[in-house]
Amino acid sequence: MSDNPDLLLTLDEAVEEVLGQLTGLDLAYDPTYDRYRVIARALNRALRANALEHEWSWYAGTLSLGSAQAGVSAYALPNTIRPRVTLDDAARLVDTGGVVRTWAYFLPREALHKYGHRSGLWAAHMPDRILFSRPFGHGEVGLDIQIPVQREPVMFRLPRPPEDPEDPIEEVDDDVREQRIDFAYPDVITHRAAYLYAQTDPVMQPRVQTLEGAYKDLMYQAIERDTNFTDAPVQNEFLVPVQNGIYPESRYRPYPLADERL
Repeated sequence: MSDNPDLLLTLDEAVEEVLGQLTGLDLAYDPTYDRYRVIARALNRALRANALEHEWSWYAGTLSLGSAQAGVSAYALPNTIRPRVTLDDAARLVDTGGVVRTWAYFLPREALHKYGHRSGLWAAHMPDRILFSRPFGHGEVGLDIQIPVQREPVMFRLPRPPEDPEDPIEEVDDDVREQRIDFAYPDVITHRAAYLYAQTDPVMQPRVQTLEGAYKDLMYQAIERDTNFTDAPVQNEFLVPVQNGIYPESRYRPYPLADERL
């Protein structure tokens, strides 16, 4: 979520933005009416859909799983987050001074058993836990286990509609109406919500492609802004042994293979 006051939109303001994009008029809905809730749900869908873009990096962070314990190779994950496994993401063991002592890059879960005899450290993830290629040794005990994670965006929690259609609709709390959109550039969310809402309205369906193009233009601009860099990251070091083609090669090689990280 942005801290820039010029980029903060409350739920009420976001609903007005969506209405303005759909109608071209300065309109506002009463929160007690169902149309207000429909657009609020479209904003929620836009937030969830937007979280899947850009390889989840818009909602990325780091989670500490506690201290490493000797002989342990699996740790539980809370069900509110999931590991982020993209590009150079890696789990790491960090000392009390914040210095990374060991990196554990991610492997497919079914391939992790091939690395149990190696001194390096690798990781694999499942929905409820993270697995390491070997148990932690005594030299790693006490180091903080940190993993890259991704979270879900914060939704607008609306009251449930009454079961009896004759009963009055419960008003939306002021705290929810003043809640900010959980995204650094909220125009992307309001444009996407307008696109999603237009698909459900027969009168507005002819504008669906135009609205889709508008939100995608904004989204790609935000991605370009967030992916620029001025230096290439360092690559993982590895050794490539020189093998001769004259004499037979022994299976028991004293040097590491090319995929053996130092």
